Amino acid sequence: MGLGRRGRVIQAVTFDFWQTLMADTPENLTRATALRIEGVNTVLARSGQPVKTEGLKAAYEACGHRLRRIWQEHRDLPYREQVAIFLEAGAPGLAGRLAPEIFEEVVQAYITPVLSSPPAPSPGAVEAVNALANQGFVLCVVSNTGRTPGVMLRQVLARFRLLDRFRVTSFSDELGIRKPNPEIFRTTLARAGVDPACAVHVGDSPEDDIAGARAAGMRAIHFVADGQPGSEAADLVLRDLAGLPDALARLL
Repeated sequence: MGLGRRGRVIQAVTFDFWQTLMADTPENLTRATALRIEGVNTVLARSGQPVKTEGLKAAYEACGHRLRRIWQEHRDLPYREQVAIFLEAGAPGLAGRLAPEIFEEVVQAYITPVLSSPPAPSPGAVEAVNALANQGFVLCVVSNTGRTPGVMLRQVLARFRLLDRFRVTSFSDELGIRKPNPEIFRTTLARAGVDPACAVHVGDSPEDDIAGARAAGMRAIHFVADGQPGSEAADLVLRDLAGLPDALARLL
């Protein structure tokens, strides 16, 4: 581990999930959406509470609009509550009419498409995580979620043998707060037992990751893999995660 700003030892590195540890594509998102609607449609039809496919698509969009308003306030909802909003947008009272076991089937249809259409590790991500863990850094994940909750994202990390490398994995749907709210960073580091001044966050969003981490008292590395300019507010700009171990040594 290396000395950081003001002589503080860098003890922890936190990572964003989407487009940092894991890279997704618009095509993958489209496939996941189709799987989600198809799966929910199948469960509802089998349970005797059918909703037309077009109605479910409209409900999905309406649910998205409501979620985005909540997310803009840097808040988040548990995934079962999100599913209830989706169902209510499709047919008022539907969520309450479903037997608990059927509702859980709908929940599983809603949250599991990522396992059939998963993102892939960003280039250099696996190597960087393993190298930092072997060097003794405390590693954490701090990530906002969308339609796919943290309980599923941990399974994605496990699929690539990364989950056990992280001491704490914080997801917005579980904590109820979203980046750039600095509390999601502070809560994560408190659970990890690390002072924010001794931690560095790595992420792709100038607002959510860089501004959020710095507001929490951390240093921040802007990961930019698409050729876009790096954030001037970042302590460092990184374009290849394989270079992260060496980059940490430059945070002096």
